[in-house]
Amino acid sequence: MSTYTWPHGARAVVLLTVNFDAESFDLKEVPTERMFGRYSYGRYAVRAGFPRLVELLKKHDVPATFFVPGTDARRHPELIRELVANGHEIAARGVDLENFATLGDKETQVLKASRDILADVAGVAPQGFRAPGGELSSRTLDHLADLGFIYDASFQDADYPYVFGLSGDKKVVELPSTFALDDAPVYSARHTHARLQTIWRDEIAAMHAEGTLIPLTLNLRGDFGSTRAARIAVLDTLLTEIKQLGDVRFMTCQQLAEHTLSLNLAPEPDPHRAHAETLANTVYRGDLAIRPL
Repeated sequence: MSTYTWPHGARAVVLLTVNFDAESFDLKEVPTERMFGRYSYGRYAVRAGFPRLVELLKKHDVPATFFVPGTDARRHPELIRELVANGHEIAARGVDLENFATLGDKETQVLKASRDILADVAGVAPQGFRAPGGELSSRTLDHLADLGFIYDASFQDADYPYVFGLSGDKKVVELPSTFALDDAPVYSARHTHARLQTIWRDEIAAMHAEGTLIPLTLNLRGDFGSTRAARIAVLDTLLTEIKQLGDVRFMTCQQLAEHTLSLNLAPEPDPHRAHAETLANTVYRGDLAIRPL
């Protein structure tokens, strides 16, 4: 069992994170002139989904962390500023949903641009990052530390936060998530909101009983996201039930990362360095894995 200590005597901590993938996602599939009709779920995200989700967060008085692509922040600066004004965290997600595993020498440039765009729009520099598709290179964590980021939220390999020890005594907190509490795999497979409610209710109850991190991952979109009316109603019910579990604390990713750093945990090795021999001799069959959105 983990010896990780939650703040303020909490039994478990909930991270409510939102992937703010609006038009940036659709433009990866089609050119601008086709951004209508069937390719308008990104527009739905900001026109209908955003106000519905923000209103729900106000109702429950819980903070969320929004991972925002730089291009979407530029298109909708007023929405980003509204989130900040309501006490939510803005974190980085690249400029245009790039695959960081294949950027090569451009990786630092893209991360810096992402940071600077959000700092300009939101008025505060982002402290965290989530890689689109969960795709990182062997250099991403070091680049994040060099650029002043304190946490990453791209891995799915633990039940509690931990710290990566990087080159030159640099550190980056990892806030792991799980597909089990990600709405995209359920809704992209055209399962119903009732199915998501059943899955999440069981997962959350078990996590609370064991005292692990409860990382909820929402998507703002109208196709595989949680912002349609019936889906928001399910989220409303789940948030109510989480509060009724008792001794649960909702935090932003930055708040939890800062708490994790304050614990002075022994750093874990960079995964690429720790598993260099295995990675060098084993072909990774990434095509067999479901990739996060």
